[in-house]
Amino acid sequence: KQKTAYEITYGDWSSDVCSSDLDALLTLMLPVPCVGCGTSGAGVCSRCTAELVPARPAPPPPGVDWWTACWAYEGAARELVARAKYRGGRAALRALTPALVDAVAGAPIRPGVVTWAPASRDRRRRSGVDHAEILARGVGVGLGVPVRGLLRRAPGPPQTGAGADARRRGPRLRASAVPDGCAVLVIDDVATTGGTCAGAARVLREAGAGTVLAATLTRTPASVTRARR
Repeated sequence: KQKTAYEITYGDWSSDVCSSDLDALLTLMLPVPCVGCGTSGAGVCSRCTAELVPARPAPPPPGVDWWTACWAYEGAARELVARAKYRGGRAALRALTPALVDAVAGAPIRPGVVTWAPASRDRRRRSGVDHAEILARGVGVGLGVPVRGLLRRAPGPPQTGAGADARRRGPRLRASAVPDGCAVLVIDDVATTGGTCAGAARVLREAGAGTVLAATLTRTPASVTRARR
């Protein structure tokens, strides 16, 4: 079988999928309380899911051809993401991933590869995992698209708690080589000003990407973003 340009460039990625599948299987085997209210047996129960508010449409950040978000970063969604990121609620991210897959299905072009906006080294060290990576791997499996860590984050202060100007600049990112013209989908958990997605798009295009799509689980409402400026 002749390999595609992507397979030649990045090699076999089946081990990534197997690891993701094993992680999901363990979640099914072990009782998992709802990360929102503590109800047993669900990463996110139906009651908490019903309280999630859909994100309103918004123009994509500079350099991003198309983007989407599932829910507004407020109320139940804000609590779910906070618990997942800071209190070990990884099951919640996996439970919400199908909604992100459905949202990406509306993209005008099918991505050739899925990647994620990487967490800072300190955050990954504290939590033991990159939450955007969990989402990205779930989306990749759902779409049947390869998942690769194309972005690297340089040392710097965290985006959480930073002012609007710092958020719009986004973290300093570097990108691995991308096959010329490839459509790359960038996954993240929260979008505030869009600075991280814009920064990712810039370095991915420099690395060879032809199209950059972005999808986040949540997006800060525009009124809140304006208030932070």
